[in-house]
Amino acid sequence: MRRGPCGIVRAVRAAAIVNGQSRRLGGRLRRRLERAFPGHVRITQSLADARAVIFDEVRRGLDAIVLGGGDGTVVMGLTLIAEACRGAGRPEPAIGILRLGSGNAIADTVGASDDAAGDLERLARGDGRWRRVPMIDVLGARAPFVGMGVDAMLLEDQAAIGRVVDRVPGARRMVGGTARYALSVALRSVPRFATTSRPIVTVTNLGAPAIEMARTGPTGRRIARGEILWSGACTLVAASTIPFFGFGLKMFAFSEAQSGRFHLRCGDAGLLEILRNTPAAFRGEYFSDHVRDFLCDRVVIAVDGETPVEAGGELLGRHDRVELALSPAVTLISLDRIGG
Repeated sequence: MRRGPCGIVRAVRAAAIVNGQSRRLGGRLRRRLERAFPGHVRITQSLADARAVIFDEVRRGLDAIVLGGGDGTVVMGLTLIAEACRGAGRPEPAIGILRLGSGNAIADTVGASDDAAGDLERLARGDGRWRRVPMIDVLGARAPFVGMGVDAMLLEDQAAIGRVVDRVPGARRMVGGTARYALSVALRSVPRFATTSRPIVTVTNLGAPAIEMARTGPTGRRIARGEILWSGACTLVAASTIPFFGFGLKMFAFSEAQSGRFHLRCGDAGLLEILRNTPAAFRGEYFSDHVRDFLCDRVVIAVDGETPVEAGGELLGRHDRVELALSPAVTLISLDRIGG
């Protein structure tokens, strides 16, 4: 139930759409989800299935859609919901999130807990705070964070390890997201990072004057449209409108510093620095002479060779030129576990 104009309380029309391929979704959890929101839980098994279910639910007219899965599931869900709403001429519903993936940066942002069934029961009652969160447009997708460099490389390696693990009978359920991530880092990412040269990247401002940031706040330097923000060997170029970056990393301290901007980070840190500063990254305190921070609304990233790109944990292939632009906000439902 939600309180509307004049204090009138009304029921929230909602549905839960859950990624059936999530490794956390065993039979017991599935039954708990269905008991938490009887008759309104849809389990999908493929992208085509998710598209059909989302289009069907949007046509019915909903106030909220709860997406169950990881960051990649949420990003693809947001894209499909926008497409369905445009086609049906309906406003986009609010989005609730169930923590069911290996990467859960968006779930972290909205305060989703490890008790997905409990969270769904609360969302079905209309609990939580509805708040607008801007997205970033990239390559036809929209997501709260986008990255090129080590983060996308890690996702590539995790996908490769996952394909190997899934070919082993019984391993799909036994080897979870955290274990796959650890295996991919140890067996592929660290050797690749240590033995291959980093791409050369140039980031150019295409929007309003960008604001350079430091640990203590704005430096006073502004970068006009058409000027280069950053250029050099790249470990990471990433942008976000939320603080989190997956696996609990709090990489974007300035993501909410100014409305109408996303936080852009450009870095050339080496492997040892990255490993040494991992604890600081979890606390949101990673700043370095090898990392530059900006507040922007539109940039273009040019690379000297094709490089993997990810948006909200979803790989978007390899590209040598990518534009990032702030896009209209979506309504996310924050649960009361956090206050932000």
